[in-house]
Amino acid sequence: MRLLKNKNKKNENKNKKNAWKIHFLKYIYASGVMIFVLITLFLGYKAYNYIIYKKKLFVLKKIDITGKGISYTEKVKVLRLAGLYKGENLLNIDLKRVSRLIASAPWIKDVTVYRKYPDKVVIVLKKRKIFAIVNKENLYYISQSGYIMGRANSTTGYNYPVITGLNKDDMDNYFNKIKKAIHFLNISKSSVISNYIGEIHLEKDNGIVIYTNNGTLIKFGIGRYKNKLKTLKRLFYEINRIHLKYKQYINLEYKDEAVIAVNPGSRVLPADYKNIAIPPDIVK
Repeated sequence: MRLLKNKNKKNENKNKKNAWKIHFLKYIYASGVMIFVLITLFLGYKAYNYIIYKKKLFVLKKIDITGKGISYTEKVKVLRLAGLYKGENLLNIDLKRVSRLIASAPWIKDVTVYRKYPDKVVIVLKKRKIFAIVNKENLYYISQSGYIMGRANSTTGYNYPVITGLNKDDMDNYFNKIKKAIHFLNISKSSVISNYIGEIHLEKDNGIVIYTNNGTLIKFGIGRYKNKLKTLKRLFYEINRIHLKYKQYINLEYKDEAVIAVNPGSRVLPADYKNIAIPPDIVK
């Protein structure tokens, strides 16, 4: 009985030693793997730095700026905003930061920046188009959405409708008037005066007055602008048909009627001009 117990005890001690050896070997193996991984990572990092930075594998050599209607002067402005310089590492460039810097220019509507390996950054731009000019102490360009794009200048030009009659002290009314002016300009795009609007004036009662490039004053009043533009088209047709001589004043505030100043006096013409026989003796 005692011999059996001694034998069992020896077997237990032997099993413990074998388990300890196995555990030790596993520990040595895991440590070896960990050391191998660390050495591999270290060597990889050194190789990466050597290839990328020492050998300068991905170095910025060229910046491409593309976009519809982007001039050379505008490209130079974009380069200054981007803060990029030739020779810097391509991988270190923060594309989001570059995009934000470029988008800070009010004339930029949208910008996309991406790397083109091995040595190029591409900047794709979309410009805001100048739609009109607002008279706000100074003259400023605005887009079709009413976004102020910067101060008007002789380089870009002043050949855009100028919105006047704005009161900067009444900001709510100020922006409402701009929206109304833009709405009218959009409606008038396909009208007979689309290319002749020099100034669009907002009166105190929010009525619209147009001054054409040749100095003609056209009062549109409030509302029904599409109908009034059709009335104006018929009026011009009849004026040209009978060679009517009139002063540079047209009033379209009345429903389906137009008032023009004829020498001498004024005359109200119905909207349906084509079906009305106007005697030629009205012009003296």
